[in-house]
Amino acid sequence: MRNDKLKYIQAVTGILAATTILVSCLHSPDITGKWQETRGRAIFEFRNDHTFSTVDNMGMHVDGKYNLDGQGNIRFEIQHEESKIEIVDAKVTVAGDELIFKFGDTGEVERYRRVEP
Repeated sequence: MRNDKLKYIQAVTGILAATTILVSCLHSPDITGKWQETRGRAIFEFRNDHTFSTVDNMGMHVDGKYNLDGQGNIRFEIQHEESKIEIVDAKVTVAGDELIFKFGDTGEVERYRRVEP
């Protein structure tokens, strides 16, 4: 009888652990809205349909698509005029009204503040 109870407790614990891991992996930070760079004039706007617009510090405007997974990885797909698609990958975190990008290829970090939800 004691072995049955122990097996039951182990099974319930395993199910709870698996559920916790699954839920944490599926949670993506909410980046929708408009964000402005904290040390510059650059603006990002993320929409619910997984498209974005950005204007960099030199006034260059770019549109594209983004995909955000449950571990904070974001992939930007930027369509250039010459039909070439540029892929940019980064890690994104959101803490309150601050959004932080860390670009894997360069290690560059960019910080933004939410200006519109």
